[in-house]
Amino acid sequence: MNLIALAAGLAMGLVGIGISLGQGLALGKGLEGISKQPEASNKIQTAMIVGMAIMETIGVLTFVIAIILTGKM
Repeated sequence: MNLIALAAGLAMGLVGIGISLGQGLALGKGLEGISKQPEASNKIQTAMIVGMAIMETIGVLTFVIAIILTGKM
C-alpha cells in the first residue's frame, strides 16, 4: 500500500520539476524573441501563454491522478 503513496509523491515531484524547467525555458526564449523582434510581441506572448497553460494542465492532471492513486490505498 505504501508504494502507491510513494508513486503519487514521486509523480508529483517529477512533474513539478519538469513543468518548472519547461516554463522557465519557454519564458526565457519568449522574452528573447520579443527583445529581438518587438513588433511580433503580441504573437510571441500569445503562443507563450498557450504553451504555459498546456504545461499547467499537465500538472493539474498529474495532481488528479495522484489523488486517485492515494484514494485506492
